[in-house]
Amino acid sequence: MKIMTQAFKSIFIEEPWLAFGDGKRYIDPKKGLLAYGPCLYDNRRAISSSIRLGIVGSGETISLVQQWIERCQGEIPAKKDNSLLFQSFPGFTKIFGCKLYILNECIETLTREETEQVLEIRGFQRRVKEAARLFIEKLSNFKGREPRPHVVICALPQEIVDKCATKTRGYATVRIRLTEKEKKILEKIKKHRRTGQTTLFPIREEDIERTSEASNLRRLIKVGAMQLDIPTQLVKPRTLRTDSTDQTLQDEATRAWNFSVAIYYKAEGYPWKLANMESGTCYVGVSFYKDPPDSRGNMKSSIAQVFTHTGEGLVLRGSRAIIDEVTGSPHLTEKGAYQLIIDVLKEYEKQMRQLPRRLVVHKSSRYKPDELAGFEKGAKNVKQRDFVTIETRGIRFMRKKGIYPPLRGTVIQIGNSDYLLFTKGYSRYLETYPGLRVPTPIEIVEHHGDSSLEIICQEIFSLTKMNWNSADFCIRKPITLEYASEVGKILAYVPEEVIPRPEYRFYM
Repeated sequence: MKIMTQAFKSIFIEEPWLAFGDGKRYIDPKKGLLAYGPCLYDNRRAISSSIRLGIVGSGETISLVQQWIERCQGEIPAKKDNSLLFQSFPGFTKIFGCKLYILNECIETLTREETEQVLEIRGFQRRVKEAARLFIEKLSNFKGREPRPHVVICALPQEIVDKCATKTRGYATVRIRLTEKEKKILEKIKKHRRTGQTTLFPIREEDIERTSEASNLRRLIKVGAMQLDIPTQLVKPRTLRTDSTDQTLQDEATRAWNFSVAIYYKAEGYPWKLANMESGTCYVGVSFYKDPPDSRGNMKSSIAQVFTHTGEGLVLRGSRAIIDEVTGSPHLTEKGAYQLIIDVLKEYEKQMRQLPRRLVVHKSSRYKPDELAGFEKGAKNVKQRDFVTIETRGIRFMRKKGIYPPLRGTVIQIGNSDYLLFTKGYSRYLETYPGLRVPTPIEIVEHHGDSSLEIICQEIFSLTKMNWNSADFCIRKPITLEYASEVGKILAYVPEEVIPRPEYRFYM
């Protein structure tokens, strides 16, 4: 038997450099922060001597937050597995040059009576909405207080987590707990659907939720807090416990790193930026989200996540999407695409005090001719433009020798303008592959514009380092698209008549 082989052109992209305090550079967010401190950029204020924190939670979870904040002030040793992948946490002040300070006058307690009233609500969605309303009501009490907290930690009581939240098992998201009555109702519904029967007994709409439906608790709290101009950090009790034996949790030092970087950014600090990004470039991620409460998926809106060359993050809501009848993929009309880019450039100019010299759009679906024409027309005053589609089809490549997958940074050309980019894989710096499954590369399947595809791949690769929701070495997709799904789900709950806040920190 003759085995056919095919050669593919490939290149390798070196790990991008990050810039920290005094312009010092390093490729590792943790090592860079520890050695040089956070980056201070012209248009961002410097953090003062402390970051003021507020807390909303039960008596128990407030106490857990206080203990956790105290723990984060000092050193937390790392796991012994890999000293580069798992690094000790040296203490918040040592990293960022300021302290975490809890304002005693900005602590709001969820009483047992208030929590029990929420838990007694029978319908899952009604219960979630009431739990969110309770948190937002407590957050609203901070509006008139001085000094105001920079960030408020919403510490969910375990009972709220059990009855109003979700967890992930493999690829399926399921409710954590159902009441016995809810379980019986859902079993009857499943049986009826399997046999094609209609339901012959009265069931209210909130009683027929799918067990695969995710809770909207976090999203509803984020929307309410955004309208109050309060950045929030939601935490569960298990992530705050310093004596946890839960094997599914990250180690304590890693949790402290991730928590601290997120808090610093939400307090308007600037942890790091990309060292070699071209000045005057505006990066935009265009994606789509489903509007609630529609469950059929035929009503979608567009979202633009905008990032400057410094990493400044902005979020904009666009117009309704049109669904392609053949492929089922969403796209914008020419008018909708034009207006979205006009809004993007207006917000960019507002933040940076000038129009960009170059515009790069990352889109999660292919461009329709009218849609592309709208983007081009809206960006006509920008000298250089690139429109890129990034998808994932599950294509994988294996290394011929060795136990590790391809190197992170490997680019493989599989067509004239079709490139695979391994943003996850073996890292020469970490000396390992920090993953459990064979990594799937992202695919650059379409490009219209002025730059070479090699430059487009380098930029996408660099933008996997711009995640301020944690101190992880990298993420899988560029920041323009990585969190599009969750940001979209938050935007879905912002009323049509309300202009959503553009600052990215309200969506993290």
